[in-house]
Amino acid sequence: MKKVYNVLLNKNLTISFAESITGGYLSYSLVKNSGSSKVFMGSIISYNVFLKVSLLDVKLDLINKYGVVSEEVAISMARGLKAKINSDIQVAVTGNAGPTYEDNSDELVSYIAVLCKNQLYSYKHTYNSDRISNIKSIEKFIESKIVNILNDK
Repeated sequence: MKKVYNVLLNKNLTISFAESITGGYLSYSLVKNSGSSKVFMGSIISYNVFLKVSLLDVKLDLINKYGVVSEEVAISMARGLKAKINSDIQVAVTGNAGPTYEDNSDELVSYIAVLCKNQLYSYKHTYNSDRISNIKSIEKFIESKIVNILNDK
C-alpha cells in the first residue's frame, strides 16, 4: 500500500476500508507507513455476516440472494462504509481465502468495491494459493486498482 499512500498524500485525499477476507491486512499495509494518519481515516473489519449487517448496513436479504462473497455485497459494504466513515475513498473487500472451496472449483475469488468521490468501481479477483499468499495477492490487486483510479483523476 506504499504506492496508495504516496498518491493519497500527493493528492491530499483520505481512504477507509471495509475488510472481510483481508481481516485488517489492508489497514496494516497502509498504517505501517510513517505519517499514514494524514491519509487513513479508519476501517471496519466485518469478517462475519452479523458485522456486515450491523456495522455496514448490508441487508441480510442481499446476502441470502447473492451470497456473502459477491459483487453485490462488496458494493453494499462500500456504501455502508461511506455512511460511517466519510473519507474521499472507501474500499470494501469480501471473499474466500481458502483452503476450502465453497463452490468446489479450483480457484478462489474476492470481490472489491471502490467508491472514489461517489464514483463506483467494482472488481473480481481470482487466486489459488495458500491463505497468506491469497491475502497478499488481494492487497496487491487492490493497490494497483486504487493507484490507477487515482492517477486517472
